[in-house]
Amino acid sequence: MSDTPWRLVSLDAAHSQEIRTLFQQVFGSPMSEALWHWKYANQRGLATGTRDRNGRLLAHYGGTARTLLVQGQLQQAVQLGDVMVAPDARGFLSRNGPFAVATQGFLQQYVGPDRPFALGFGFPGARHVRLGEKLGLYAATNQVEELHWPQAPHPSLWWRLCWQIVPVDWAATAATTQRLNQLWQAMQSQTTGFVIGQRDALWWQHRFANHPEGRYRCFWLRQRLTGRTIGALALKPSTETGQAWELLDWIAPVPQTAIMVQAARAIAAQAGSALQSWLSSPIADLLRQQPGLQDASTQPACTACVTIRQCPHLPPLTPLPWWLTGGDTDFR
Repeated sequence: MSDTPWRLVSLDAAHSQEIRTLFQQVFGSPMSEALWHWKYANQRGLATGTRDRNGRLLAHYGGTARTLLVQGQLQQAVQLGDVMVAPDARGFLSRNGPFAVATQGFLQQYVGPDRPFALGFGFPGARHVRLGEKLGLYAATNQVEELHWPQAPHPSLWWRLCWQIVPVDWAATAATTQRLNQLWQAMQSQTTGFVIGQRDALWWQHRFANHPEGRYRCFWLRQRLTGRTIGALALKPSTETGQAWELLDWIAPVPQTAIMVQAARAIAAQAGSALQSWLSSPIADLLRQQPGLQDASTQPACTACVTIRQCPHLPPLTPLPWWLTGGDTDFR
């Protein structure tokens, strides 16, 4: 028998109940079977784990496929998530512990030259960021900030004469798909200096329309006079009176970024709510300079990280600005 008390294993749908049990132990809330399938089924996701000598699952490391544009070039990436270590095994957060075994095994199998993914990225908790950096697995990219705007005043008559907010009709499949893809094409052509996740209709529908538990609401912003669609918004309504709505994402040409956030504030204000959003620091800096959006308060949310292991053809990723929103996470 090996002297190593842990062994690396691959995990799939046959282990979903075991994975969801570990999730409950670690995070204190359940993961439904439907949510597991939304993340990992149909080859969307992969996972490795660490078992002890008795076969008990001590750690889980998952990832879901995500297409990134890196300076305008498409790259197949894996978004890291559901990083879990059983509470009674956290004392082994070391170079050879259950976390390290699952993490290093995942990255060696799936990321880098001759592997399915050119790089990995994610939003690990502070403890796992420190450990990942110590083990030479992660490098921090951009700080993700939580911006909070107070409840906006009632939109002026001029604003209401200029703009129209209309719910997205996901049942109108062809028209909705075409419009989202047109908006994304315009946006991606203007974000070539960023690392940005693909936001086409297929991804947006999966993220916001098909989520089994998310209470998301999506809207078009249109010019009232011309009927032209300027952009699309994805928001998460508050669950309690007095809580802020959350702006999760938008698709629009970059020059329209400020008006998209102002529209989100108007939607939240109609419900009597403020607005908050998780944004990478380059986007947060951009918005804080815009008239009408300078009243935001800011606090750190988390750190976005990229894997040290990646394909050699990629440019250095840590100095680049990343375009990240709460919708890029899988837990907002």
